[in-house]
Amino acid sequence: MSLAVRYYDDPVTCANYVKDRRKYPICIFNTILDYIKERKDTPISGRFLLAVDVGCGPGVTSTSPLSPYFDKVLGVDISEAQIREANLHNEFDNIEYKVTRGEALPLDDSSVTLVQVATTLPFLDHEKFYRECDRVLVPGGVIAAYTYSCQDFRVIGLPNACELSEIMNEISERVNSNQNPDSSDYNLMTIRKYTDPCLQIRFPDRKRIENLYMTIHSTVNGFIQFHLSVPFIRNYVNSCGETMAWWKSCEERMMEAYGTDNPEAPLTYQMEVYMLLGRKS
Repeated sequence: MSLAVRYYDDPVTCANYVKDRRKYPICIFNTILDYIKERKDTPISGRFLLAVDVGCGPGVTSTSPLSPYFDKVLGVDISEAQIREANLHNEFDNIEYKVTRGEALPLDDSSVTLVQVATTLPFLDHEKFYRECDRVLVPGGVIAAYTYSCQDFRVIGLPNACELSEIMNEISERVNSNQNPDSSDYNLMTIRKYTDPCLQIRFPDRKRIENLYMTIHSTVNGFIQFHLSVPFIRNYVNSCGETMAWWKSCEERMMEAYGTDNPEAPLTYQMEVYMLLGRKS
């Protein structure tokens, strides 16, 4: 996970991540909970015992939404800066954050109901991670690995939605392509929607879910900042005059297609979320 350290271990990047990254919708967590409940009865308290969010980052996108459903939630990340940011924004008594690797969790055997990993899965040592999940999960415990696709933005509610969507998808395709020297195999695993064999959950009881969509209520500038919150994209955009000019032209084309000169004009679009689920016997 050295790449993740390099990208997200400075305070400014972490602060921008909190401000500009997208929070996962409640339907994601309901899908995970429904899968857990297929084999485990909901406790009388209404909460399961313990969930772990691996690669939690600043906590606001994927860790905090688990709070109502578990007695305790542990968010772990290898970035000290991300954990500092997570603690700064933590509003829940039952959530704790620690700096540690997902492959070596500071937890007892058979103590965890859910191991969740949002976005971070490609960066892990998959064999070690899945062995660690097998160790800490209770029988019937669940692994949930998910992220969103940046390859098919769908603008909704605007007259020129198709043209805007095309420009947005052009941006994402280029910054994630081999034109960007910082784009990596990790990004390709995400682009391929977690279909690589190395990513597959090792439990026999497993399933894949696609066609979940999150609706983002943002602005034209918010979409731009969403991309720039990713360091390898920001570095590419600022790498030379040609890429800076291309980026500027994309912003201008978005504004023209929208029919506005206000960068804070509201922009609503959808992104697909896909998920791997697996259950320990």
